[in-house]
Amino acid sequence: MHKCHTGYRDLSPRCHEYKTKISDYSKYPKLPANCSVIEWEFANATNNWGNCFEMTTDEEFRYITSNNVPDFYMNLYCPIGLGFGYCVQAEIDAGTCMFPNLICGGDNGPGSLKYGDVWTPFEGNYKIPLVGNPTRSDRPGDMYDAESVGGEKNIGPSTGVAINGIGVQGPNDAGDVSIDEADIQLSCGGHVTPPLGNIPPGPEPGPAGPPLYHFHKSPECLEPFKNASIGIEHGAKPYQHAKLMGWAMDGFKIFSYQDVGGAAPVVDQCGGHFGPTDTGEIEYHYHSRQIVPYHLACQGPSLGNCKYTQRGTNYCHPGCGAEVCVQPGTTEAALRAYLAKWDPTWLDKYSTNDYKPKGQEPRPPKKEDNEIGKALKKLLDNIFESSS
Repeated sequence: MHKCHTGYRDLSPRCHEYKTKISDYSKYPKLPANCSVIEWEFANATNNWGNCFEMTTDEEFRYITSNNVPDFYMNLYCPIGLGFGYCVQAEIDAGTCMFPNLICGGDNGPGSLKYGDVWTPFEGNYKIPLVGNPTRSDRPGDMYDAESVGGEKNIGPSTGVAINGIGVQGPNDAGDVSIDEADIQLSCGGHVTPPLGNIPPGPEPGPAGPPLYHFHKSPECLEPFKNASIGIEHGAKPYQHAKLMGWAMDGFKIFSYQDVGGAAPVVDQCGGHFGPTDTGEIEYHYHSRQIVPYHLACQGPSLGNCKYTQRGTNYCHPGCGAEVCVQPGTTEAALRAYLAKWDPTWLDKYSTNDYKPKGQEPRPPKKEDNEIGKALKKLLDNIFESSS
């Protein structure tokens, strides 16, 4: 688990210790046969760029099956440059570069082409709770964990899955530094793993085999992000709460950037908070952001303890200065009604930021108010004098 958090890469599947057994494949939706054999060269807008994604639900969980092919065009990719290797400077400095002779643009097996690497299809399976429980006694949790909440996944480093079926991985990938610090350039917030198909064990993508596409940062080419960025004249709605972009493994939703009214989300150290979503319902949820941890650093709420879930560099968000973070303007009654589904006294156990809506301030007296008051007083005085 330490190796996963520190971005250690070798010739075995990364974060394999977080990969779970799939208990019952019959509960997962099936993909058409062509989804497992689609090739990058033949993917285009007429076949959804090769993307296959299906989801079903029961009373407790959502079951997702995807071929991990993005539903948009991906350019040929070399993480450092054509003719260069795959290890970033942090790995070289630490002596952890495990494939120093692998060169981008060489014949490195499936997914490697003359001018860079491309995705290869691989069936991903995710079992995620339909509803997350923010009052669990084991929160905050490890961002990569699935088992503690009854979830399943066959791709270890995924912290969640996007609405197009692409896995959302942690804030680092190669070495114990963030994607930005490693200077790894991404396409729509994601990239493919090194092509290791010619190196045993070989058959399983990411990174023990052919290239596997996945997200690390915000996938700004997806509709939930374009919804706010395409321009007002073209229907952008930057002052509405952000739209859903995915689900974390703990069952909480992940939204794009903005909060209600276009405000910046006030989040805890995990990257989540309590507040209304795009439906107006109060719930705990995460927001994507352009800075670390990009999506989430732990499974929240953080309760001020995110640092204890980190097993390498601390990627926790600075938080809101309190144990529980609530988006300003959220009504306490609605928040308590949401939490009462599990524990009506939970909120009383922790400190919160100043979130309650400010009451209407009394209107300052106007000049005409004073004149009316004087006239009324004079009238009352005359009445009392005449009656005495």
